[in-house]
Amino acid sequence: MEMDEINRRHDEVVAQEAECVFTYFDHQTAWDFGVFLLDEARARGYNIAVRINLDQQIVFQYSMPGTRAGNDVWLQRKIDTVYYFGDSTERVALSHAQHGTDFYDLPWIDKFKLTKHGGGFPIRLNNSSAVIGAIAMSNAHGHEHGFIVECIRKFKAN
Repeated sequence: MEMDEINRRHDEVVAQEAECVFTYFDHQTAWDFGVFLLDEARARGYNIAVRINLDQQIVFQYSMPGTRAGNDVWLQRKIDTVYYFGDSTERVALSHAQHGTDFYDLPWIDKFKLTKHGGGFPIRLNNSSAVIGAIAMSNAHGHEHGFIVECIRKFKAN
């Protein structure tokens, strides 16, 4: 990806994170959003694994047929990355690309615990920068970030 495209995409992801905040988010919201996400995935033919955490507690998780135990590892890595950086995994990857660094070559990155692959998204409330939880999705083959953003938009509109 060219630097102009990296910068444009980074700005887009920053704007998405600012837009995709919630008025409130509790255990019931996690359930409702998780089911909504799965219904949208089925409609698209995605066989995904999804996890939603509030604080460090898993409050929703489901693995559709066609996923494997390895998807659970990716879910945890994405959740951990969101908590570590306070940003989506997509934003983390783009931020490092802007600086010309390979995420996995940095000495403080545990490449078995954190990831630069999209599909981890922070849960924030209106008027706060605090990350109160995280959404992680695996097995949509590179479409995870955009799919999560699209689903949050639709969910909030309902």
